[in-house]
Amino acid sequence: MTDDFDDRRLHGLWQHGDAALAPLPLDEVKRRAARLGRLVQRRNRLEYGAAAIVVAGFTLYAIVLPGLLLKLGSLLVIAGALVVVWQLASRTSRADPGAEAADVRGFYRARLVREEHMLARVGLWYLGPLLPGLLTFMTGQAVLLGRTDPLGLMLFLALPLLLFAGIWWLNRRAAAMLRAQIERIDRAHTLEGDFS
Repeated sequence: MTDDFDDRRLHGLWQHGDAALAPLPLDEVKRRAARLGRLVQRRNRLEYGAAAIVVAGFTLYAIVLPGLLLKLGSLLVIAGALVVVWQLASRTSRADPGAEAADVRGFYRARLVREEHMLARVGLWYLGPLLPGLLTFMTGQAVLLGRTDPLGLMLFLALPLLLFAGIWWLNRRAAAMLRAQIERIDRAHTLEGDFS
C-alpha cells in the first residue's frame, strides 16, 4: 500500500511539472518567514489575552461560586492557564535577525520546525494543564445541579472533552501542513545540492 501511495505521489509530481519540487525563490522565502512571524505574534497575543480572561473569570468563580469542587476546579484552571502561558512563551518561535541574515532558508525552516513541534504536542503542553481543572469544575457543576448519575456526569464532562479533542485535531492538522512545508524546503535543498 505504501508503494502504491508513493507511486501515485510521484505520478502527481510528474504531472504537475517541477513546480512542487522547485526551490522557493529567496524573496518568497523572506515573504513566508515574515508572514509566519506575524501569525505567531498574533496567535500569541490572542492566547495571552484569552489566558487573562480565563484567569480573571475563574478567579471570580473561585470567590463567588459555592462548593469545594467548583472552587478547586477554578483554582486548577487558573494554574493550568498560567502553565499554558509559560509553555507558549518558552516554546514559540522567535525572530532572530542575525540568523535570518545569515541563512534565510535555514532560518525559515528552523521556525517552521519549532512551530510544528509545538503544534504536534499541543495535547501535552496546552490541553494537559487545563484538563484537570476543567473536569473538576464541570464535575462540581454536575454535583451542584444534582446530576451525579453516570449519564448526567458524562454529559457534563463530554462538552470539554469534545472541545479539547477538536483543538487537538486542528493543531495536529496544522502541524502536518507545516511538516509538508518543511519537506518542500528539504527537497529543494537536496535538489540544489544535486546540481551544485
